[in-house]
Amino acid sequence: MATLGSGLGLLGALMQANAYYPFKLRKFVVHICLVFRKALKEGAEAAFNEVRVATALAPGKQEDRAKSLVGLYLVFCGFFVNVLGALLARIGSIMDSPAVK
Repeated sequence: MATLGSGLGLLGALMQANAYYPFKLRKFVVHICLVFRKALKEGAEAAFNEVRVATALAPGKQEDRAKSLVGLYLVFCGFFVNVLGALLARIGSIMDSPAVK
C-alpha cells in the first residue's frame, strides 16, 4: 500500500511541475540522476549550473493547468492510500498482539 501511495504522490508531483522542466518524463528522470551525480562528484555549484542550463530551456513552455490539477488529485490520492495502508497495518498489529488473542 505504501509503495502505491508513494508512487501516486510522486507521479502527481511530477505532473504538477510540468511547466518547470523542458524534457519528457524519461529524460527528466535521467537529468535528475545527472544532477545528483554531479553534486556528489563535483559539488553543489556544478549541480546548480546543470540546473541553470535546463531552466534556460524551459521559459517557452507553458503550464498545462489540467495536467497540474490531475497531478494535485494524484498527490491527494497517494496520501489517502498511504493513510489507508497505515490504518490497515495498525489494525493488523493490534489483531496480532497477544492481548487480543
